[in-house]
Amino acid sequence: MSIFLIRHAESEANINGKTLSHASIALSENGHIQAQNLCSTLPEIDHVIVSKYLRTQQTAAPILEKYKLDFEVDEHLHEFSYLSERKCANTNLNDRKAWVNAYWDKMDCQHRDADDAESFEDLYLRVQAFHDKLKLVAGHYAEKNLAVFSHGQFLQLLIMQIQQPRPLSKELMQQFRSDLVCQPIRNTEVFTY
Repeated sequence: MSIFLIRHAESEANINGKTLSHASIALSENGHIQAQNLCSTLPEIDHVIVSKYLRTQQTAAPILEKYKLDFEVDEHLHEFSYLSERKCANTNLNDRKAWVNAYWDKMDCQHRDADDAESFEDLYLRVQAFHDKLKLVAGHYAEKNLAVFSHGQFLQLLIMQIQQPRPLSKELMQQFRSDLVCQPIRNTEVFTY
């Protein structure tokens, strides 16, 4: 049996829609179709963990309905929120492009865009905490299947750390950004832990 790490289905933000908050971004029409398709490709799921963000919960919904499950919310799983939510309210990807570039140009692990934003170090610590949790629960899923629904940037760093654990550094941040741009995790892409 397995632990499946899954990026949420296509969201309104993924298709350049304007968003009000990080947590309230919903799936697109295509995203709902992707979530249904994912449900039919995974084996029977015994437990589901999601982030506090709506799009992971909507992606998990067909599985929850199929197997009559409730979900567990894990506070570590949410997307990397490195831009101020107040500043980003009612913007789309195009509107945020200059802010995104400015953040990554700094390549500073401790930099926060604002008091309502995270640093790369914050993401790193959340990923480490969730990775520790996975190690603890892995034995429990020797006979069961767990589906974990998260986000592209969170999963990008988690997979990097699973494959080759590295300390927090500017070099790690640079590699993370390079992988994010050159090899992004696709919507509903599944990794087996």
